Amino acid sequence: MSRHHILLSEQVTATIQSQVKNGRYKDFSAAVQDAAWNYFVQQPTPFAEYGVTPAEVEKSAQTDLSAIRKARAAGRLKQFP
Repeated sequence: MSRHHILLSEQVTATIQSQVKNGRYKDFSAAVQDAAWNYFVQQPTPFAEYGVTPAEVEKSAQTDLSAIRKARAAGRLKQFP
């Protein structure tokens, strides 16, 4: 692992330190690395991981919800206790 020394503004440093203090990150370098990764590389979307678009997922969800509503109206679903 190579080390790089960077200089951050006081506001950025305070923000990162507060994130570490809250427990979101283990240490300062992890917070900076996550921020740099998300800014320059971008987080992969769960949709891209499975090769679908958000519109396709939404359409499928609406189809499933419609089927559930029809089954509920027909009395084929049991109520949870």
